[in-house]
Amino acid sequence: LSVICAYNLKAEPEPATHGLSDEEFIRGKAPMTKAEVRTVSLAKLKLSKDAVCYDIGAGTGSVSVEMALRASEGEVYAIEKKDEAAELIHENKMKFAADNLEVIKGEAPEALKSLPAPTHVFIGGSSGNMKEIVELLIKKNPQVRIVINCITLETVGEALGCIRELAKQEGCECENEIVQLCVSRSKNIGRYHMMMGENPIYIITVQMLKTSEEV
Repeated sequence: LSVICAYNLKAEPEPATHGLSDEEFIRGKAPMTKAEVRTVSLAKLKLSKDAVCYDIGAGTGSVSVEMALRASEGEVYAIEKKDEAAELIHENKMKFAADNLEVIKGEAPEALKSLPAPTHVFIGGSSGNMKEIVELLIKKNPQVRIVINCITLETVGEALGCIRELAKQEGCECENEIVQLCVSRSKNIGRYHMMMGENPIYIITVQMLKTSEEV
């Protein structure tokens, strides 16, 4: 029987809120949800400490890592179909010591079928399978909370249409909200600062609710 006491002299305090800077993540060619969009999206998710989270189309894993840090007593599953991106997520998991984060290599919805029922889901990419993904999420948990990031109006329409259709089909009610986020970042040009605009993002928040019969 032995006891080991270890001190990390270079340890840094854990941040109290989400919003890690983009530069802190290991980057590659995989897309990344930028800090401002990530911060608003996570705020809309309203994670609990024991949340069971999916990050679908996880890219570099920036959302997955922040989910894992906030839901410290829960579980986070990063679903990603591309090999290079899945490896990046693993590297970022190791960098941030996110032990409650598991990388799932595969494409949704197929890759979700064996996972525990989620309480919170972030969809950053659906690979054209939005309806099938949302349908499976509702079946796993009729009260799941979902946040979807969209770049095009067509994707917004597709997401809202399938959510309404599936909620009616499953006998559920839902609340939804759309936020358009336009972010500009400054770029130094000599002694001046010029604002450079990022692509506008539509953030859809969906909260599935109990029906009157279930209450």
